Amino acid sequence: MSPTTDVARVPAAPAPHTLRILPTPTDPAPARVVVSSTSPVPGLHVYQLPETVNSGDFYRWRIGHHTGLALAIAETEAHALNGANALTGLVDWTRDKAGVADALAGRTGEMTTRLKRARCFRAGY
Repeated sequence: MSPTTDVARVPAAPAPHTLRILPTPTDPAPARVVVSSTSPVPGLHVYQLPETVNSGDFYRWRIGHHTGLALAIAETEAHALNGANALTGLVDWTRDKAGVADALAGRTGEMTTRLKRARCFRAGY
């Protein structure tokens, strides 16, 4: 199965996911927004940004950690789902932020490669 063409392990029902909206120069107050998401991989959520958030952003889909941090961006839902599935087994995504950061130490290149194969990009890059 190719991660760029096949969507696997998509749960049947969406679930609420709270994401953190970081401050920007035009909106200095951080916020939290609840969106509908799927969780194709334990600890990861796939969701579309609401129109009220980064409205000019071409990449509207996100792969987020269960703590609310965005890990990757994608142009389509299929790409985001494939990206989340591509991250399976890299680390235990159900861990807290510090645990994931420790487990990812020295493996961010592998994460980036897996995401690129799925037509996704690491958030912030």
